[in-house]
Amino acid sequence: MVNIIPNNIVPYIFPVGEGCMVSFLAANSLEKQLLSFYPRLHISYVFEFRVEDGKDQVDLAMAISEKEDLQFFKIYFDKTHDHKKVGIWFSNCIALQEKEQAIKSFWIEADLDGSEQDQIPSLFISPKQKSITLAEMTSFFEVLNLQSLNNKNQEFLKQCINALEDSQYIEHFGVMHSRGDSKTTRMYIRGFEKDSLLLFLHKINWPGDKEVLIKQFEGISMVSYISVAIEFNDVWLPTIGIEFHLKKGIEYSDAFLHKLKTSGFCTERRVAAIRDILCPKKIKSGKFTYKRSLSHFKITLGRAKKIEPKVYVQLTPNYLGVMGF
Repeated sequence: MVNIIPNNIVPYIFPVGEGCMVSFLAANSLEKQLLSFYPRLHISYVFEFRVEDGKDQVDLAMAISEKEDLQFFKIYFDKTHDHKKVGIWFSNCIALQEKEQAIKSFWIEADLDGSEQDQIPSLFISPKQKSITLAEMTSFFEVLNLQSLNNKNQEFLKQCINALEDSQYIEHFGVMHSRGDSKTTRMYIRGFEKDSLLLFLHKINWPGDKEVLIKQFEGISMVSYISVAIEFNDVWLPTIGIEFHLKKGIEYSDAFLHKLKTSGFCTERRVAAIRDILCPKKIKSGKFTYKRSLSHFKITLGRAKKIEPKVYVQLTPNYLGVMGF
């Protein structure tokens, strides 16, 4: 039996109920998370939705850039969860922030599938600079990994950095602790077009299906730029995520939704529900004001050629833009 709690936050951000992108059950999971973390003046929130009909899970990520918020999360995880390692991570983030001036934001991401109380959340860093040395990357990842990297992980990092061309850079990176025993390292890279992406994947011996990947670049004139997420644990994984950051304007998100619908990923009813959460909107919460807007679409290529489209909606303090993810 699901313990339903009063929803005093979520309905002010998104429509909730049957036929909406946020079901009553998903609203309940989100509400439990947001009760502890929302609102905070300097935090940006990003919500992950599945595009396909009938997939109601909504996940949450938060961008943190201020020391006071890092300290808040450290105290929260020290006291609330049996996640002492996460508290230690926030201590390390504070030390890193005080030492380094090159970090844009820290990220924490929870998969709200019922495992969030047991699994350590996924942890990410968004650097300010585009050029990062292998030594800097290794240092950052040891903080994210909550332990030293093994030789194989270091080799994968080296392969990735050496394969990048001048116009390409690692936008943000982290460790997916929320996957439990299948803990995965993920890097988001910006600066690719179709041909340069294929060349990069060839250099690192990516084992995924390039033919399926190429098809995702058809009919994307509404896209401003892409970011690509690659992953490894003990090996390079055949999974890949393509983030499509669209040109500004409702007509471009409508065009991308039409592409997804004609590709068979969703119905017109689902498209209408997605449009409802993409409309720019100001949201007042106490003395704070947030701006709700589209962040990006993402198409993930999984194992066995499985394709999963997602849409990301950001909720940012009205005085700034989202800090990467």
